[in-house]
Amino acid sequence: MNFYIDESGNTGDLARTSADLDFGGQVVFSLAAVGIANESSLTEELAALRKKHNVQAAELKLSKILKRKPDFALDAVDLLVRNDFPFFVEIVDKKYQLAVSITQWFIWPPYFNTEESQDTVWMKNIFADYIYYRVPSDVIYEFVQCMNNPSNEKIGAYFDLLKDCISQHSHEVAQCIASQVEESKDDFHIMIEQEGEKAHRRFLPLPDIGKRDQEVWMLPNFSSFTNIYARINLYLVGKLEKCRIFHDEQAHFDEIIAEAKFQAESIKLEPTKFKMPYSDYNFQKMADLIFKASPESTGIQLSDIVAGLSMRWYQGHLQEENDTKVLDEAIDLLLHHSNRDRGTGINVVGPHNMAQQLFGVAGY
Repeated sequence: MNFYIDESGNTGDLARTSADLDFGGQVVFSLAAVGIANESSLTEELAALRKKHNVQAAELKLSKILKRKPDFALDAVDLLVRNDFPFFVEIVDKKYQLAVSITQWFIWPPYFNTEESQDTVWMKNIFADYIYYRVPSDVIYEFVQCMNNPSNEKIGAYFDLLKDCISQHSHEVAQCIASQVEESKDDFHIMIEQEGEKAHRRFLPLPDIGKRDQEVWMLPNFSSFTNIYARINLYLVGKLEKCRIFHDEQAHFDEIIAEAKFQAESIKLEPTKFKMPYSDYNFQKMADLIFKASPESTGIQLSDIVAGLSMRWYQGHLQEENDTKVLDEAIDLLLHHSNRDRGTGINVVGPHNMAQQLFGVAGY
């Protein structure tokens, strides 16, 4: 079986957003992979759907299909379900990813804390939710600004800004965050004594290097791809040696995605310690990663439809749009075809109340 991957919602660096955190009008990112044993057979089935719905475009792109032929999109999802194709979707609320990063680097930095556990993840999620809903956008944006010519001075100033903001809140979670920020700032001063002017690097995400030697700080495709790869590893019970992953062409970020794959394969985890749910990061075998233009692959075109539907579904509910009927129908089909124990389904990187709203259950 091969897996075909495409994204929706602009995969660009989150550190390049504007002050209102609108991310160029695309506040949600999604990445979808679909497993297909015979792409030629899929091509024939999609050709039949094209004829049924009178779809003439050479390449199937959801952005055009949804407006003109929404029933085609529903039939494409139904085709996926009828063929029992495994699918893996990551939906990233971009503002929430910034809230997670603030939690990870300024509230609970990894250098002076206990090993990861279910309890620490639970606490970090509570902190990230609080930042997402209670911390003003301008304060979150100042975190983004820390990655523009980063320095110890900028990191120290952001510790103070975050502490001042949170300290004004009476909520018990805010009090806990304020205490954690104070401790983390003390840790920052220790790092300055040890590492001097490079200490700020310990309190920011690790940047990747783009093709023009520019620093790329937070690429949602990076974490989304690695988790989909680990979910595929779980689905195939580690037997990746005969499968290939075809990813839509990436003119700017293909080398970074390849590096994400390498880093995921290099992780060595202790099975008895904290384990990521519904995925397997212990890679015994490796799949081949190939970048391919979407017009040349109906598998990638099908994953584009799944990614686009997922992104628009989350964004529609996030922004409380009035008409999400087609999106709800499509996602309902996918949800009933999910099996989280095997890694298939939709994973949302977003606040807990969105998990409650969308799935009727508390978030992880």
